[in-house]
Amino acid sequence: MRLRGLPASEGPVEVLKVDSSRPDRRTLDAAAEAVLRGGVIAFPTDTVYGLGCSLLDVAAVEMVGRLKRRARDHAYISLIPDPSQALGLALSVSGIAKRLIDRCWPGPLSLIFVAAEIVPPRVRGAGGTIALRCPNDVLLDGGPRTRGIPSTLVDVSGPRPKLLRRGALDVTPWLGEFEDLTRERG
Repeated sequence: MRLRGLPASEGPVEVLKVDSSRPDRRTLDAAAEAVLRGGVIAFPTDTVYGLGCSLLDVAAVEMVGRLKRRARDHAYISLIPDPSQALGLALSVSGIAKRLIDRCWPGPLSLIFVAAEIVPPRVRGAGGTIALRCPNDVLLDGGPRTRGIPSTLVDVSGPRPKLLRRGALDVTPWLGEFEDLTRERG
């Protein structure tokens, strides 16, 4: 099996099946090893399927960009296994961001922060930001995603939150005064 658009030199795509309720440790280890070798994996989150790689491996991040046909100036949402990891990847975490993390993570909310120095420039978005999400599950092939609604996206990198994408979670009650940029997009 091959991904459409993947160069033949990249080799065949290996499909690893995972039982969402009882994941096999060997399968998860194989996926982790692929990521550590600089590979890209596809997996379901609690919202939609995504492509993943090591955040710190710039070549792998660029491969994800090519596979998704993403413009170079578009940032990526980085998934983290524990909410506390935001403290190491974000330069600072505001009060509103802490409130959203406490109430909504793990879950279908992505937050944009000013990136810490450890985040490679190629992974950062406009203005040196990083988008983070702590999902409920990170598995490989758990079957079709029934919800099909992407995560909500909130920019908390400035003094006033900006709602960039309405998604699987309504966080507007916790934002206080915020800019709703979803209305400007149509």
